[in-house]
Amino acid sequence: MPAVKIKRASSSVDMTAMTDVAFLLLTFFILTAQFRAQDAASIETPSSISGIKVPDKNIMTIGLGKDGKVYFGIDNQQERMEMLENVAAAKGITFSPNEKKEFALMSNFGMPIAQLKQYLNLSKEQQAKIKQPGIPTDSTGAGANNELKDWVFNSRKANNDLRIALKGDNLAKFPEFKNVLATLQAQNINKFNLITGTEAPPAGWKAD
Repeated sequence: MPAVKIKRASSSVDMTAMTDVAFLLLTFFILTAQFRAQDAASIETPSSISGIKVPDKNIMTIGLGKDGKVYFGIDNQQERMEMLENVAAAKGITFSPNEKKEFALMSNFGMPIAQLKQYLNLSKEQQAKIKQPGIPTDSTGAGANNELKDWVFNSRKANNDLRIALKGDNLAKFPEFKNVLATLQAQNINKFNLITGTEAPPAGWKAD
C-alpha cells in the first residue's frame, strides 16, 4: 500500500517587525551622528612607516600648510570654548555666546585673533569662501607678533593633559617649522607627535 504523502505548507516569516527595528536603528544613528568639521586647510603629510599611533583624544594639533601658514585646534568642544574665553580675557576681547558656540564647532582654524570675531559671524557658505591667512608666529624683531603661543598656553590652561601633534605639509619649508618649534620650546615643550601618512614598510622591517 503506497505511503500517504503529507502536503507541506510553505513557510513564511513576517518581516514587518524586523523592518521597523531596522528603520528605528537607522534613524537613531543618523540623528546622533556627529560629522567631522571641515579643516581650515588641506595638508598633505609626508609618509612614514612608523608604528606609533597618535592618541585620538586630549590632542592639540598644530598644522603647517605648504605655504607656511599655521593652523591650530584641539579635539574637545567644551575645551575649545574655555580656550577661547582664556584668550579673550587676556586680549581684552568679548565673544558672544553664539560666537563661542560657533568657535566650538571648528576643529581647527588659522587666522589672527583680531579677525576671528568677524569670521564667526559669517554664514557657513561665506566662511567656506574665505582662505584663512594663518596664525601669526613671528617671534623676532621689535614688532614681534606670535599668537600661536597664546593659543598653546591658553589651551593648556583649559586642559593641562593635552598632548601635542604637529601636522606639516610635505612641501612646507623648514624656517616656518622652526618658528613653530621655537614657540613650543619657549614654553618648555619639547615632546610632541608628528602626524604622517601611512607607507608600507619594506620587507623584513619590524617596529621596535
